[in-house]
Amino acid sequence: MPLRKVIGGLIVYLLVGALYVFVHDFGVGFYKAHMGDFMDRGVGIGITAELTFYFFIVVNAAVFFIPGFLAKLVSIALMVGVIMLYFMPDNPVRAMAYSALTSGMSLLALSVRWMVERQISRRWQEAS
Repeated sequence: MPLRKVIGGLIVYLLVGALYVFVHDFGVGFYKAHMGDFMDRGVGIGITAELTFYFFIVVNAAVFFIPGFLAKLVSIALMVGVIMLYFMPDNPVRAMAYSALTSGMSLLALSVRWMVERQISRRWQEAS
């Protein structure tokens, strides 16, 4: 794999990692505006959001280096499963929100990386 594809894919994953933070903060703000503060229901979020983000980063770093597409999807599905198991049954809304956020961002990174690598390959062939 040419270095250009690796760098292009790495940039995509870094941008999606940064986008995760903004989407998460938007979702928290939206939830608080419509449902009230987290402590209104007697459950604080604590360090859970940060741990979920770190888990997302670790899994996507592994997905970046896994060669097979099916293996990448299985890794993402396992991440979502672990997040669901962690939050259920005490926090079903958070389970759905964090599962959707992590899977959506992971699939976004995977698909955008595929498109970027395709464009790089096309331009590389045109230049040759």
